[in-house]
Amino acid sequence: MKPRNGFAAACALVAALSMAPPPARAALTVTDDTGATLTLAAPPRRIVSLAPGATEMLFAAGAGDRIVATVFGAEEPQAARKLPRIGDANALDWERLVALKPDVVIAWKDLTNRLVVESLAKINMKVYFVSARSLDDIPASMRRLGAMVGTTAVAGPAAAALDARIAGIAARKVRGEPLRVFYMIWDVPLYTVGSRHIISDSIGRCGGRSIFNDIDFPAPIVEFESVVKRNPELILMSTTPITARDWRERWAKFPAIRAVATRQVVAFSDPRLDRMGPTAIDAVEGLCVRMDAVRSALAAADPPGSSAQK
Repeated sequence: MKPRNGFAAACALVAALSMAPPPARAALTVTDDTGATLTLAAPPRRIVSLAPGATEMLFAAGAGDRIVATVFGAEEPQAARKLPRIGDANALDWERLVALKPDVVIAWKDLTNRLVVESLAKINMKVYFVSARSLDDIPASMRRLGAMVGTTAVAGPAAAALDARIAGIAARKVRGEPLRVFYMIWDVPLYTVGSRHIISDSIGRCGGRSIFNDIDFPAPIVEFESVVKRNPELILMSTTPITARDWRERWAKFPAIRAVATRQVVAFSDPRLDRMGPTAIDAVEGLCVRMDAVRSALAAADPPGSSAQK
């Protein structure tokens, strides 16, 4: 990212451009995932995507050739890896962004840094918000993106195919009470998933319940003591095996947690779920398999009706 004077230079450039004659009256009004309306002169030809999941959705909706830049972490599909990077959800190269002259900037509601969003408004960028809180929201978002860009002929069938695959996940039948799951994104601070995250929805579809699903935010910060009180049966650590070993040592200090006592503190990392794009649906099966194995292990260790299962 450029230093602060880079943003000032970008503002100066926008101010100079604003002195040009006003464009013809806009001819296209679209509604984003938040319900907000956005007025554009025409279907956008130049798009900057500030979220890996949104970049993936745009490609799936047939608009990948409209993306002129994206952010770090946009690794899917393969073609996305060739796009220029202008920063991440927290910091951008403002001069490059302005120089790209995007028709619209795609941000992710609640995950793109609020200061970035405010700065986009200050330089009069057209901002379209994507927001996916469940697997069902992904194809819905794709349809709206296709309508904005004018690629409904591609986006519609692609979204319908995702709907069918999600329906297949919904057909899974899991017996018994939902498995209490703590999904650990990071250790310091201790990040997890709340109700506005696709991972929480995926855990539910696999017969579990994220223990912080009552927090109305995608990725809240919590305390170790709160995890102890909510007593998960499974702790999933979204990290590499080496880092997971260090995190597991931290959890060993809390033997009262059922997941710790039964050694169900395991690594599970799938960047497809983290991106929350269409390929997140591909990752759910692996999550379900991991949770099924834990459920079976707990059932074998505790006879039906035992106090340990309560």
